[in-house]
Amino acid sequence: MKKTGKKCVSIVACTAMAMAVLTGTGIGASADDVTLEVETSWTGEQLDALQSIMDDFTEESGIGVELIAPGEDYENVMKTRMASGDLPDLWETHGWSTTRYAEYLSTVNDMEWFDQISDAIKGTVTDKDGNVYVLPLSLDPASICYNKDVFEAAGVEPGSIRTWADFEAACDKILAAEKVPVYVGGKTVDNTANLMEVIAPGFLTNSDVAENQGDALLDGTFDFDTYWTPIAEMLQGWMQKGYFNQDILTASNDSAIQALAMGECAFVISGNHTIVQAQEYNPDANLGIMAIPSPSEEGSSYVSSGEGTCYGMWKDSEHQEECKTLLNYLAQPDVCKQIATVNGKIPGLKGVTNEDEYVTKEFNEMQELYKDDLISIQYFDRQYLPSGMWNDMGVSTNEIFMDPDGDGVSKCVESIKTAYTEKMNQ
Repeated sequence: MKKTGKKCVSIVACTAMAMAVLTGTGIGASADDVTLEVETSWTGEQLDALQSIMDDFTEESGIGVELIAPGEDYENVMKTRMASGDLPDLWETHGWSTTRYAEYLSTVNDMEWFDQISDAIKGTVTDKDGNVYVLPLSLDPASICYNKDVFEAAGVEPGSIRTWADFEAACDKILAAEKVPVYVGGKTVDNTANLMEVIAPGFLTNSDVAENQGDALLDGTFDFDTYWTPIAEMLQGWMQKGYFNQDILTASNDSAIQALAMGECAFVISGNHTIVQAQEYNPDANLGIMAIPSPSEEGSSYVSSGEGTCYGMWKDSEHQEECKTLLNYLAQPDVCKQIATVNGKIPGLKGVTNEDEYVTKEFNEMQELYKDDLISIQYFDRQYLPSGMWNDMGVSTNEIFMDPDGDGVSKCVESIKTAYTEKMNQ
């Protein structure tokens, strides 16, 4: 889930290095006149908060930090830097630590906080050889965010939505209450990709799927015409029934967040950090988290999760010890909690909790509501699709919205199938 922001912003965390070293924290030694370059996807108020954390680190350690924040261009900037061999000392891996970035990162298996990595995220950030390359400061559950006030006005009970048929019945009630059921900022393909990311596992790869397609997706034998078409047809049906905002192809992600915050829509299908962003527009917004419905009554609801805020260090950095010092600082419970909370996510280290924070409380309430009828899974695209398929999911899904009454479904399936085949053969 990406943040907004078009221009590359370079922020220097300090202009004068302090000469002090960290004491009593187990963080490590400092070095004079060293400034670490740290690339982050954060923007806006979140970036300001990260800046403050880095300022505190500099004051304590004497190590400078220059934050580089390309915003929505983050992935392209990092791909360019990988190709040129000119990488930052540390960077946020935004979900790709073991696939895209592993060859460029140092392992962290010998770091003192390694055994504190939460079991909920450890499998996601561990490669097939047992190596971990990042400090996982948070994990990022993806589910469905909803406006409780819109639900109440429409007579919808969140606990009653266990299948997509239940979801559609709720959308009908919300339409009758003259609200937009599902708001999607389709101007950025991230948001239409999110739809497939969230919906596809229940049809294809969850443990309760009768004709499980996980192996077929991994070995290249997956039949898109047979198994992707029903997903596309469900979204086509939603479009035809008027469940989406009318400007779905031109609306921004920010528009979706504002609509949720102001009670103009019921659902935004995205990461839980959406709630934090929405509350920036309306601090009094009454928002909740709902598990992802199953396609059938026999199936279970589910929540998918992956890397949240994770930082790794470049294996060729000239400042390895200073990089470790910064990672040790960030791994401190108070700092880890602060980063996870600012980003609207769940702490990624054992013994670190932010249960008093809004998003975590809502997430815990959702888990209690669903109890045993809940599956936890890893992000679909990262587990089952070739690297680089995220944009393809968004582009192909837009085919449905551009032509919902015509060939949109077949164009969607053909588009995603072509992209998958090309990337599997690279």
